Amino acid sequence: MNNNTTPTSEDRIQELEKQLSVLREKYFFLETENKAISEEKEKYQLISDYAQDWEFWIYPKGDFKWLSPSCNDLTGYTVNEFFNDPNLFFKIIYPDDESQIRQFLRDSISFMQIGQSIEFRLLTRTKQLRWCELNSKGVFDRMGSYLGQRGSIRDITRLKSALGQIREMSDKQVWEMKTKQKYKDEIAGKDRELVTSLIQIAQKNEMVLYLRKNLSVIRNTLPAPIQKKVTDMLLKIDEHQRRQVFNWEDFKFHFEKVHQGFFTRLKDKYPGLTPKDQRLCAYINLGLSTKDIAGLVNITPESTEIGRIRLRKKLGLSRLNNLFEFLQEI
Repeated sequence: MNNNTTPTSEDRIQELEKQLSVLREKYFFLETENKAISEEKEKYQLISDYAQDWEFWIYPKGDFKWLSPSCNDLTGYTVNEFFNDPNLFFKIIYPDDESQIRQFLRDSISFMQIGQSIEFRLLTRTKQLRWCELNSKGVFDRMGSYLGQRGSIRDITRLKSALGQIREMSDKQVWEMKTKQKYKDEIAGKDRELVTSLIQIAQKNEMVLYLRKNLSVIRNTLPAPIQKKVTDMLLKIDEHQRRQVFNWEDFKFHFEKVHQGFFTRLKDKYPGLTPKDQRLCAYINLGLSTKDIAGLVNITPESTEIGRIRLRKKLGLSRLNNLFEFLQEI
């Protein structure tokens, strides 16, 4: 006699009701937990947004991920202005302190120093001098992955004044500061002019290569008489490209007028760099993209990227170092 009994519809309903009850309990638990997390997130967001100090979070590569609105209270510049101009932070730092701050942030990001602080000066939108203290600390997720640096900038101008450590700047200091800023602005303007002309050359070369490639592809699909005309066109394009070779010496002359001694300092510090490496350094120093550099020297973007990787190795830089910023300090 078979003792196994087939479950009835009523047994099946009871089982489903039990499962439904468990699911409801889990749903209630998750809903409660999500609500708590949402409330915590809102609380921390409010704390961050209304913090008196200027709080920020930078990626491992060095660019800003998040800024607290208090940056406006301290500097007169908004969060959006800092995001729209990645170099604005360094532009408002007092010229004599800029290199120290750049080095401090590089060391913090690469863990050359941990839990350190530094004092520096900055100029607000209205050109008021402020003494500040910057503290930074590494940020990690629950799995231990490095997410960048969390920084805090505090205005210590009143403290410095109370301790008698701040003296009014003399007329000579003010003049020197304005002269340095004016010089930096002039260099930036000349760089923009040079970059504009280089990009135009790169775009023209890119278009010529694009046309040549496509003409070569379709040539064999055309009637013989037209093939000959296309071949003549390709020969003229090649001849034009040979005659329009980018004049490196002209570029170097104009570049050196703006960045005096750049190639000499570069060669002294890194004698192992080839002339090709030095040219790449100059292009990167101007902020040209990989695509623009490739178009300028008539090579593929992939080849340019390989050149950048090799250059990093020769300069002894890690992935955390910003190549553009590094060359700006040469």
